[in-house]
Amino acid sequence: MWHEYVGHDINRDWFMLRQPEVQVIARQLWEEWYPQIIFNHHQHSPFPTRIFIPPFADPVNPNIHPLVVRGVNMVGEHMAKRFEELEMPGVVSGLTFTMWWNGGMRTAPYFHNQVGILSEVTHRYASPVYHHPDSLPETIRAGSRELSMTEPSIHYTNPWRGGWSRLSESMDYHLVSSIGALDIGSRLREDWLYNIYRMGSQQIRDGEAGGPFAYLIPSEDQWDRGEAVEMINVLRRGGVEIHLATEAFQANGTEWPEGTYVAFTGQAFRPHLVDLMEPQDHPQREIYPGGPPEPPYGGLAGWTLPMQMAVNVVRVDEPFEARVEAVERAAVPSSSVVGDAGFGWVLSPRRNAARVAVNRLQAAGDRVHLATDAFEAAGVAFDPGAFVVEAGSGTEARVRTMAEELGLRVVAIAAAPAVETVPLRTPRLGLYMPWTGNMDEGWTRFIFHEHEFPVDTLRNAHFQRGELDAYDVIVLSDQNANSILQGHRPGAMPEPYVGGIGADGVEHLRRWVEAGGTLVTFDGAGDFAIDALGLPVANATVAIPREELFVPGSLIRTVFDNTHPIGYGTPGETAAFFQNSRAWDVLDPEQVDVVGRYADEDLLMSGWEIGAGTHLAGRPAVVRARLGAGQAVLIGFRPQFRAQPTGTYRLFFNAIHGAGAEDRPVLIGRTGAFE
Repeated sequence: MWHEYVGHDINRDWFMLRQPEVQVIARQLWEEWYPQIIFNHHQHSPFPTRIFIPPFADPVNPNIHPLVVRGVNMVGEHMAKRFEELEMPGVVSGLTFTMWWNGGMRTAPYFHNQVGILSEVTHRYASPVYHHPDSLPETIRAGSRELSMTEPSIHYTNPWRGGWSRLSESMDYHLVSSIGALDIGSRLREDWLYNIYRMGSQQIRDGEAGGPFAYLIPSEDQWDRGEAVEMINVLRRGGVEIHLATEAFQANGTEWPEGTYVAFTGQAFRPHLVDLMEPQDHPQREIYPGGPPEPPYGGLAGWTLPMQMAVNVVRVDEPFEARVEAVERAAVPSSSVVGDAGFGWVLSPRRNAARVAVNRLQAAGDRVHLATDAFEAAGVAFDPGAFVVEAGSGTEARVRTMAEELGLRVVAIAAAPAVETVPLRTPRLGLYMPWTGNMDEGWTRFIFHEHEFPVDTLRNAHFQRGELDAYDVIVLSDQNANSILQGHRPGAMPEPYVGGIGADGVEHLRRWVEAGGTLVTFDGAGDFAIDALGLPVANATVAIPREELFVPGSLIRTVFDNTHPIGYGTPGETAAFFQNSRAWDVLDPEQVDVVGRYADEDLLMSGWEIGAGTHLAGRPAVVRARLGAGQAVLIGFRPQFRAQPTGTYRLFFNAIHGAGAEDRPVLIGRTGAFE
């Protein structure tokens, strides 16, 4: 099945648990049923093997209990034994799939003391195919491991020799693997049950000993209080126990107020909690000694949750006592509406939820303005980019309802702020969806819907026919530049689905930007924008070999200019999700502004990097290029990867809302503090 939003990334949503289908299953796994073995069936295995089963490959995440690893190996070997008993060749293991990443349906269970099993069968097509024995490859390679396809080995004991490959045989292999797992599960049922208890007990004991003893999440000392609450609920959806302090308490030599959230590590799912709270340090691995780095499975090395969500979390190593109550689900932050609303109300740009509020108010017909500079109102200091809601018929009731539902603190003002404000219309937003299929587009569309942005899907034909004038802003999610331009090659798909935007589409896009449109690109799509629009920007990383620059799915320290219209409300420093992404060279500073830069030092926050200090440090990460009356915003990393890095959402939210400004030249002409 191809999920409406995220395709088969539905299988990679297992620590954020954003999609409702995943949430339902997670509740069964970690709050109600607590199975000891979880089996995830997939396709397809590397050709010419017939099925992949465990054991998996290195590395192993150090937060996983050793009994989990042994259990995975045992189930895999028992399945393999069954295949040999039934004379079913082509069973391979020990390739590609590792036990490092937390986030898949078979990997997240590891951090819950459960045995997670994955199988990958071959032949995913309805039509049978004959493979002549002479056509089979002699070896296959996966990372640092190369296996003979003709000679038996530890991980491929009975090579498949060729012949007919049918869908029914793939189903047979799935069935045998399932029966094998059920067989070993039933034979050792008391062992499995006792060992999940044994592991949970050990996790509780280790957590109560400290180092860390707990993680504290302040309710107030947060850049975005709503994202702190959301992070707590992400943990709760994953079965992690969270408590709320009912009285002030002492920890780390500091007094913490009532209302502080506490995640004690003395709990059964301690590995999941610790893995999400702490930085990852991926092992340095090479394809061969002295060779290029071996990419981690799924291209992911680091995912630390507080870093991605820009949430303030305090680690406490030494045990302490506190009066607390268990949290089922964290409520929205406290809300308030204070002051005299003679003119209207002000919303801080720091809250992602403020964008939801703006979208709701605009949908109701209320007037919303964007303040271009910092100001103070009713004794409250507001950053540049604050939203000013003008009083109108029924506006006050909507503001109060919205503040309560979203947990916003709203300040009423008697007069318009003494700074320049720009009236905003509802932005007419288009999101490009290629026929090639792009899960990054689906995640982007999900985030737009989640934050109540009205959005239309744009196909190749919209660009080719020049049907872009109905839009203020167009977003291109991460995609290879040639794929955007060319799409499916002729003959690969039915005629309506071949090709990409094409040369005519590029010309129409360029004219649309020059006429005042805003183009926003994520990661690889920025290369397309540079070429298509002739921007004075270059990809600074494109020609650097992997041996010299390698940052696979990691969190890189990045600084932002939150006085720039694209950076409004963004933390001055936070993590960027970098998956062998981009840094930019600015070729014409008169035409191009820098909104974000990779930090000058200490770039790696979580994951794995080679050469970041040499090739990324201090380089532009986010730029805004003016073109005619319009602009292109190039975000060099993935600011919305799988709906995880909420700390960088504001970058594209700002570009979208700014594109709806009634006087767009005011915002396009403004620069920030970065040189």
